[in-house]
Amino acid sequence: MACWQKGTGMPGRKDFFDEFYNETMTEMAENFFSRRKEMEARLEGFASLAGGVKSVAVKALRKWNTLFTLLVDADVALTFFRERGMQAGHIPALAAAAGDPWRFKPPFAFTEASRYRKSVRYAYEAVRQATLDYNEGSYGNDPKNPRKKVLLPNYATLKDLAEKINAEVCSVNTCQTPSTVLAYAKSMDPHAAGKEAIVGGMTGEDVCKIDSDMAFKPVDFEGLALPVLPTPPALEEIQSSLDEMSDTIFSVRRGDAKRALACVSAR
Repeated sequence: MACWQKGTGMPGRKDFFDEFYNETMTEMAENFFSRRKEMEARLEGFASLAGGVKSVAVKALRKWNTLFTLLVDADVALTFFRERGMQAGHIPALAAAAGDPWRFKPPFAFTEASRYRKSVRYAYEAVRQATLDYNEGSYGNDPKNPRKKVLLPNYATLKDLAEKINAEVCSVNTCQTPSTVLAYAKSMDPHAAGKEAIVGGMTGEDVCKIDSDMAFKPVDFEGLALPVLPTPPALEEIQSSLDEMSDTIFSVRRGDAKRALACVSAR
C-alpha cells in the first residue's frame, strides 16, 4: 500500500518513482527475454524443418540414382538432360552417395525392349515428382488435425524461412543488445549508476564481450549442403525423345540395360 504525503492526498514521490521503475523494468525484462525465447524457438524449429528437407532430398536423390542406373551411360543421360535445359552434371555423384537406388516393380510388357522403355518412363516420372516435392513441396496430413492437409517441408520454403530468420537475428543482435538493455536499466537509476562509476563500471571491452557472447548466430543455409536439383520437364513433353534414347540404349547395350533393370527391380 502506497505511503501518502501529509496534507496532500497524493502518493509520496519516492513511492511513485519506485512503482514506475519496477513496472518499467519488469516490462522491459519480459520483452527482452520473450523475444530471445521466441528467437530460440524459431531457430530450433528451423533445424527440425531442415532435417525434414534433407530427408526429402535423400528420397529424391535415390530416385535419380535409379534413373541414372537404368540409363546405363551417365554421359548419354547428362547430354539428354543438358539438351533440355537441365544442368545435372553434379547429380550422379550426389545420387550415388545417397544410398541404394530406389526400387520398383517394372511395368508389364510383352517384350524386353518394351519393358525397359516403360521402366525408364516410370523412373523418369518418379524422379520428376520426387524433385518437385523437394523443390516446391507436397501436401500431407496435418499432425495436429489429420482431416487437414499441410504443405510439407521443402527447399523453397526453407530458404525463404532462413532469410526471414536471419533478418530477425540481425534485428535482435543490433537493436536489442544486452548492453543496450543494461544501459537503459542503469539510466533509470542514476544513483546506482553513479556508485558503479566510482568503483569502475563496464568497459567497452566488457560491453563487446557480453553482446558477442549472447548474440544469436544467423542460419548458415549454404552450410546445410542441400542439393540443387533441376525439375525435369513433364513426361508428355519429352516422352518421344526419352523413348528413342531408351530404345537406342537397349539396342546397343542390351546386356547392360537388362542388368540395370534387374538391379533396380523390387525383389
